[in-house]
Amino acid sequence: TDGTKVPKFLTKCISLIADNPSHMNSEGLYRRNGNMATIQSLRFEVDQGRLIKLDLEKNVHILTGLIKLFFRELSSPIIPWATIEKLVDAYDKMSTITDQKQKEKSIETVAQIISTIQQANRDTLFFLLEHLYAVSEFSDVNQMNIENLAMMLGPTLSWTQDLTNMTNMTSMMIKQNNVVGCLIRDCKQLRI
Repeated sequence: TDGTKVPKFLTKCISLIADNPSHMNSEGLYRRNGNMATIQSLRFEVDQGRLIKLDLEKNVHILTGLIKLFFRELSSPIIPWATIEKLVDAYDKMSTITDQKQKEKSIETVAQIISTIQQANRDTLFFLLEHLYAVSEFSDVNQMNIENLAMMLGPTLSWTQDLTNMTNMTSMMIKQNNVVGCLIRDCKQLRI
């Protein structure tokens, strides 16, 4: 074990994608959908502890679909909504800063906010962010830059149960995706 609390399913799925250059270069990685019946069938196998079945899957979009489904079906989001709101504020403030020292201080503030997330969630989040950053490095081929990846995964990483404040929900979703994009971009600097 590497000392982190990242679910074995996730490490297995991501390594199957990351270790295969044709998967990393696949156009629309995380945007294109795999066959939902196949994803659900494979999910059942994984739920039964048969992770070995993942090795047999050759369609990268099935693997990415499983990852998105995993985050979507968590009982609570990997990034609590209150944390997203704090991150939105922190990144909003950071966007106006031009001084490098101040930017570094802002990154420290973001890191501090992230540090309030439960350890298992934080380990899982950084594992995913670092993978997404690696995916974005192939964006000239796979067409998945940081903004596209954030749009595809942002809504699965954080959500709110509070439906009373729907007036600025669209605006908040855009900001949430921006934050996820910033977290992907800054993931190496943020790891504590």
